[in-house]
Amino acid sequence: MTNSAAATFHRMEGFYAAGGTRSVQESFSALDFEVRFLALLAASTLRATGLPMPPIGRSPGLGEWISLLRDLRSRLDGAEAGGTASRVRHAVTSALARYDEGIPGAPSGLRATKQLRDHVSHGGAIPPGLSHTVDALVRAISDIVAACLADATVSLTDTGDTELRPAFVWPDTEVGLWPFLYVTTDDSWHVFSRFVGDDPSFLAFGTPGYRSTLSAGPIPTSLNQLLKPRHQSDSQDPFRRNAERDLRAFADLIAPPPEYFDHGQGFGYEWGKSTSGGTEHRRDYFRHGPDGPQWRDENAWVPYRDYLRRLANWPVVAGRLSRTLDQIERRITEEESEQLGWKPQIAAQREAHVKVTDYDGTNAQQQRFAELIDGVDDDLGVEKGTTQVVFINGEAGIGKTRAMVKAARDRAREVEQNEGNATGNLPLFLYVRSTGRVLDGLDAAVNDAVIRTENLNEERVKTLCRNGLVALLIDGFDELLGGAAYSDALDSLKDWLNALGGRGVLVVSARSSYYVNQYRSSVQRAKKQGAAVRHRVAEVLRWTPDQIRSFLDDYGVPATRFQNLSPADKELLGLPFFTRAFAEMCRAGDYDQESGTVTSFTERLLDHYILREERKLTPTSGNAAGLLDRGELRRTFEYVAEIMAESHEREVDSDELEMAATIALDLADVEELDNREGLRDRLQVLCGLAAGATSNGPTRFRFQHELFFDYFLAGIVTRHLDERRLAAFQRLLSRSEWRTATVNAVAAAVDPTCIVEALTDFPPKATRQDDGFHDSVLATNLGSLWSALIRHTREIPSTPILGATFTDPLDLTDVKADSAKLVDCQMEKLILPETDGWRIKLDGTHVKKITTGVGRTDLTGLSGVVHKEVVELYLRPDRYWSRRQEILEALLTCEAAVVDAPAPSNGTDSVLAEASRHYLRHLMEHAQSTLILKDDHQPEDHRLKWTQEYEGEWKRFISALRDSDLARLENLAAKGSKKVRLRLNLGAALILDESSEEPRIRAFWESVER
Repeated sequence: MTNSAAATFHRMEGFYAAGGTRSVQESFSALDFEVRFLALLAASTLRATGLPMPPIGRSPGLGEWISLLRDLRSRLDGAEAGGTASRVRHAVTSALARYDEGIPGAPSGLRATKQLRDHVSHGGAIPPGLSHTVDALVRAISDIVAACLADATVSLTDTGDTELRPAFVWPDTEVGLWPFLYVTTDDSWHVFSRFVGDDPSFLAFGTPGYRSTLSAGPIPTSLNQLLKPRHQSDSQDPFRRNAERDLRAFADLIAPPPEYFDHGQGFGYEWGKSTSGGTEHRRDYFRHGPDGPQWRDENAWVPYRDYLRRLANWPVVAGRLSRTLDQIERRITEEESEQLGWKPQIAAQREAHVKVTDYDGTNAQQQRFAELIDGVDDDLGVEKGTTQVVFINGEAGIGKTRAMVKAARDRAREVEQNEGNATGNLPLFLYVRSTGRVLDGLDAAVNDAVIRTENLNEERVKTLCRNGLVALLIDGFDELLGGAAYSDALDSLKDWLNALGGRGVLVVSARSSYYVNQYRSSVQRAKKQGAAVRHRVAEVLRWTPDQIRSFLDDYGVPATRFQNLSPADKELLGLPFFTRAFAEMCRAGDYDQESGTVTSFTERLLDHYILREERKLTPTSGNAAGLLDRGELRRTFEYVAEIMAESHEREVDSDELEMAATIALDLADVEELDNREGLRDRLQVLCGLAAGATSNGPTRFRFQHELFFDYFLAGIVTRHLDERRLAAFQRLLSRSEWRTATVNAVAAAVDPTCIVEALTDFPPKATRQDDGFHDSVLATNLGSLWSALIRHTREIPSTPILGATFTDPLDLTDVKADSAKLVDCQMEKLILPETDGWRIKLDGTHVKKITTGVGRTDLTGLSGVVHKEVVELYLRPDRYWSRRQEILEALLTCEAAVVDAPAPSNGTDSVLAEASRHYLRHLMEHAQSTLILKDDHQPEDHRLKWTQEYEGEWKRFISALRDSDLARLENLAAKGSKKVRLRLNLGAALILDESSEEPRIRAFWESVER
C-alpha cells in the first residue's frame, strides 16, 4: 500500500491506458476521472478549512464537474493565504485554464473541450490526428494534480466499518476525503460517481468489477448531506422513465444497462448503442425544454424526437421501407397478372373514401383516405394522453389493402426525398401484412415488416410509435391470430396498447366488422382495465355509379355495358375489385352481354377464374382433356374454403389441398388421386390458390383474393343446404364468421324455405351461452343470414328467430312483418316498418336503438321491449330521446309493450342514479375505460355531448366513482392547461350491473341512489 498521495492518484489514473498514447475515447474517460478527482479534492479541502461547501449533484457529468470547479475556485479565495488551500486553488485554476484552451487543431465547432467530447460521446466521427492533442491535454492536467499532491501522504483511518477513511496529509493540513472516497482492505480505492436510485455508486480501482455500490453503512447517509437534495419527482418524471425505456430498445444486448446521471439543466445517460459495427458508447443529455422534451446535440438543444430519428437513422429507414412497399405492390400486380390474367392497370388508382365515426357511431364525417391519414399525423403530433386506435372496416374487395400500402409507400418516399427539411421529419407509416401469418402474433409480423430496414425490430418500433414517429398500419389483423382474435379480441392488441402507454396511433384493418364488435365487447367485459385508448371506426365506402363509369371509361368500356347490368351486378361493382375485374374481362373480350344468358357477373368471374386454373391441370402425356373438369375443380375449391373456415386460416397446405380434391371427386382415399395421371403433382401448380412458399416452411396455398374464398365458401354452404346436410351447414355456421359476400350469395342461391327450415332446426341452447367463441360467431352469422333472407324476400317469417346477433341495422321499412318473433336476440338497431298492421314480439331480445317509420307514432305492434337496454329512440322525422326515463315515457305514450317498466309505487330514481346509467352506457358504447378531463373535470373532447346531459350531474358521477374506488384520476403531462385522466378500475358494463355482488359496485349504486 503506497503512502504517497501523488502515487495513489497516478495508480488510479493508470487504469485509463496510461502506458502509451491513448485513443480519443480513452483520453476523454481519463479526463472525466481527473476533473472528478480534483473537484472532490477541492470540495474536501474547503470542508477542512471550515468554509461552506457547495452541494454536489447526485449524478454529475463532465459539465457539472467543471461548473463545480469554477465555484470551488472562487470559494477557496476566502481561505487563508498560503498553505494547502492556496495549493489546491492554484491546481484548480491551472486545470481550468488548460481545459478552457480547448483542442487546437480540431475542426471549427469542435475546438471546445466539451464540444469535442460530446461529439465523440454521441457517436460522431473522430477527426484524424487528434489522439496526441487530446492525450496531451489529459497529461497536462494530470501533471497539475500530481504537482498539487507532491508533498502529501496518505492516511487511512479504521473506524470499525468495512470501508477505511482516506485523507491526504500535507505538513500544515490534513484533508479528509471520506465520504467522497473510501478504501477497502485489499487496497482498492473507490471514488464517488453518482447515485443510482437510493444508493451511491463509485468508480472502483483495483477490483475486477470496476464499480461498486453501497446500500448500507454510514457513507450513503453522509453523502446525502453533502449532495444536492433528491428531487422527489425525478424518479417519477415521465420523460426520464420513458427516455431510459427508449434507450434500452436501442441498446446493445451485451452492454451494461443505461446509467443515469444528473447535469445542470436536466439529466443524462451513459449507454451502449447497438450498431452494425458493434457497441457505440454514448453519453446523452436531456432536459425539459420550453416546448417539450429536448436532447443536446453537438451544438444546441433540439426536440427529443429528432434524437430518436437519429438513433433510428431516419432517411435510411424511410428508403428501405419505400423499397419494401414497392415490392409488395409489384407482388400484388404480379399475382393479378399470373392468377387472374389481368394486364397492368391502365386506369389511375382512385382514392378510397371513408366514413369516420366514434366507436358508438356518433360524430360521423365523410372524408378521403388521405384526410384520414392527415388525422393520424395530427394524433401523432400531439400528446393526448390516450392511444388512438382506428379500425378500418370494409367489405373484401373494397380496396383497404391498396389504400394502406399506398399511404405507407407515399410517406416513406416523402421522408426519404426530403432529408434535412420539415417533410423529412414526418412520421412513417409501417405497413404490416397479416396474410399467411396465422398465430405468429403481432410482434413477429412487425419484425417481418422491418427486417429489411436492418436496424429496427419490434421493440424499437414500439419506441418510435410511443413517441409519435411511427404509426402501425396493420392489414387483416383478425387473420393474424385466427380464431384467437375472436375469443378475446382485446387480448389480441393488449400487449401493444400497454407498451404504448396511452400514446401513439394504431390503424387496424380487419376483414369484417365482426372483429371490431368483438373487441368492443371484450373491453366492456374486462375486469381489469388496461391502457388509455380512444377508438374510431373508418368505414371504407363503395364506389358511386359515377366513379364506376369513370374507371370503366379509362378502360374504354362503354357506359352502356354498365347500364345493361342487373341491379345486383351494378351493386357488386361498387367494390373496386369487381369493377376492375369487369373492365379486364371486357378488355379481353371475355364478357359478352349479347349472348342472351342471365348468368350473374359473379358467376362469370368465378367461371373465368376456374377456367384459368383448369388449364394448368393438363396431364404430362399431353392429352387434351384436363385432369379435373370445371365442376370438379369448383368443388375442390369449395372444400378448400370449408377447410379454411374450419381452421380459421386463409391458407392450406399440400395435404389439405389433396384431401379437398379427394372429397370433391368422391374418392375413398387420397392415394386414388394417382389414378388420374399426375394429378397429385399437378395440384401443386394451382397458384390460383396463390402459393405462399416461405423460406422457413412448406408451400401453402391461398385464394388470390379474399372474395374468391367468400364465394367458394358460399358454394359449399349452398351445396350442404341443397343436399340437406344440415349438420355440416350448422357446423360451418358456428365455426367461422361469414362476410357479406358469403351471406348474400347463400341467400340468393338457396330456396328461402330451405334456409328457414335449416335455421329453425337449431336447438335454442346453442346460442344462449354468454361465453365461448363458437356461440358468438354463430349468433352473428345467424343475424347476418336472417338479415339477408329478409332483404331478399321482403318479409319476416312467422317462425321465431332464435339467438341471433344483428350487428348491422335490421331495416324493416318496407318488409312484411305480420307475426314476427325474436327470441334471445341482440340487436344494434331496429328500423320499424312504415306499413300498417305489423306485429313484432321481442322475447328476451335486447335492442339498443329503435327508429320508427316517418310520422309513425303508433307502436302497438311492438311488444316485449326492455327499455333499460334502449339507448336511443327516434320517431322520424324529428323526435329523439337518449335518456332512459324519457325513452320509457315515449315508448309508453306510443303504446309499445314495455316489460321492465317500474311499478308506480316504486317511485322515481334519483337524478344522479339515472344520470350514472346514462354516462356508463355511453362509456360502454365508446369502449372506453379512460377519458381525458380538463382541470374542472369536464371532458377535454368537446364532441362528447352525452356528458353534458343531466346538467351538473357529471361531476357528481365522477366523485361517486372515485369514492367507491371504481375510478381514479391520473395527472397528465400535456401542453397547455392542466389535464387529468379518468381511469375506470372496472369495465363500464360491470359497473352498470346494479345486481352485482361486487362490494365497490354495490357501494356506488347505494351512493348515487340516495
